[in-house]
Amino acid sequence: MKIRNKILLAWLATLLLMGIAITGIWYSTSQKLTNVYLKNVSESTMQDAYHAFEYLLTDTSYMATLAATNEANIIEPVIQLNREEISRNGQWNQTYLNNRRIIMNYIKSLNGYKYYISGIAVAANRQCVFATNYIIQDKETLYEDIVKLDQEQLKHSMVMMEPMHLEGLKSTISSDYVLPAVRGIVNDEEEIVGYVILYFDYGVIDQMFSANLPEGSFFQVVNEKNALIFSNSGKDASYFDSLDDGYAKNIFEARSVGWTFHMAIPSEFYTAGIHRTAMVSAVVTTLLIAISLLATIVIVSKMTTEISVLSGKMKSVSSGDLTVRYEVKGNDEIAQMGKTFNHMIVRIQELMERVAQEEREKRLNEMAFLQAQINPHFVSNVMNNVVWMAKIQHADNIVPLVNSLNALLQNVMHQDREFIPLKNELEYVDNYLVIMEYSGSYDFEIIKEVEEDTLSLLIPRFILQPIVENAIYHGLPEDLAKRGRIIISSKRCDNNLVIIVEDNGEGISEEKAEEVLKKKKGKDRSFNGIGVVNVNERIKIYFGDCYGLHCESKKGKYTKCILTLPIVEEEI
Repeated sequence: MKIRNKILLAWLATLLLMGIAITGIWYSTSQKLTNVYLKNVSESTMQDAYHAFEYLLTDTSYMATLAATNEANIIEPVIQLNREEISRNGQWNQTYLNNRRIIMNYIKSLNGYKYYISGIAVAANRQCVFATNYIIQDKETLYEDIVKLDQEQLKHSMVMMEPMHLEGLKSTISSDYVLPAVRGIVNDEEEIVGYVILYFDYGVIDQMFSANLPEGSFFQVVNEKNALIFSNSGKDASYFDSLDDGYAKNIFEARSVGWTFHMAIPSEFYTAGIHRTAMVSAVVTTLLIAISLLATIVIVSKMTTEISVLSGKMKSVSSGDLTVRYEVKGNDEIAQMGKTFNHMIVRIQELMERVAQEEREKRLNEMAFLQAQINPHFVSNVMNNVVWMAKIQHADNIVPLVNSLNALLQNVMHQDREFIPLKNELEYVDNYLVIMEYSGSYDFEIIKEVEEDTLSLLIPRFILQPIVENAIYHGLPEDLAKRGRIIISSKRCDNNLVIIVEDNGEGISEEKAEEVLKKKKGKDRSFNGIGVVNVNERIKIYFGDCYGLHCESKKGKYTKCILTLPIVEEEI
């Protein structure tokens, strides 16, 4: 079945169901509209009460922060009470008394600042809890309850605890309960060293949340642990769920304090004319459905036509025709799909061309690498004869030179592995350097700073000698008064092997460094025909574009060629 027919069939079924639903609206609209009205009323009443209470909470938070961040009167005394000895032989010492006096003087100055704050306390530890009110409370129990709160939250904001019953209170507050508000005292290391506790008058909450509610209404507040904070009926938190359909229920979450407000208003008062409004709504709804059906037929027909066109284009591409394009019309989702389809074809063509180009370059590099190898065995045999004759003639200085050249030839002839340990590549470089030293054209020193744990790591063959050769020919100082130096180093860096060849020459510009890595010469006169560019391209072919060779240089100081390779362990 075509997608257009599916959409129209689904819409017709929906229309049928809606027609059946309209019949039921005649009997249910009155109750629903009334419930919506009562819900809005309860929600408005609840939000008004909460916003008034939120204002007091904000002032309380400011007051708690003011006390908790006072350096001289709160933070420093609390730190001393926690850090220094405060009693001896069961008696408080002078340190305790001095710091207690500082804290008490300060919080007493804040006492009475807000009419709804019935008392202020500072808890430095389980033993040192100082309060301005007459609330009889076990210090250790208070401290244990505070420690169970979210300590990270206490570092930056105030946390409300559960209501606390007053016993033996000598005060004029309007309720038998207070609501503790806690704020952490933080030192310079962002560690909590104590707590400020403000005792919020529970009677203020009662006055705010009980006023202006219809008779028979139910209102309660519970915290995130489902513990009862406030109730105008004396019922527990589960009572709200037990209320029947005769109430319009509403729930509001006050995320700033972690409270949930439950309100239920009796639905026994209804407004007249609801049934008439319901009938008008049913007629209007029927007309809108009919108009929507006609509009849907037109829109779906147009939309599915474009989908069919796009589907045909996709079939052409699946058959191998990458020349097709979708003509984008408008800016809707189908148009976006068409743009994506066109872009996908372009990307496929680019990727195919890129893969073909990379394959061509890979084959050229492989051919160049094979053509560059020094071959044959005959030269190696001749070198062995030369060594033998040099020993007979006592020309011992020729022996190391010929042995080094022969070692290079042997290394090239045994190319059964594409990857060799770093230590073997360094031996190849050593033999090459022996030949360079015997040439007499250069005066330089070689320094190796190779980490032991990198010697067994595998690297592609013949990637260091071209770099060293380039340093000899182009990187050594031109000033004969300055002796040339080449440093070869290797190390593990994260999951990579980093090899650096550094010279102490005159350095090169950034443009010249880029040219060294990209420009291929027509005739390469390097020892084995493998140039710097070839090294870089081979690494990228083996491991990807995130690896390779790059140069760093400072004029008159140095030039560094840095090879970045993945860690490849030698299989045992």
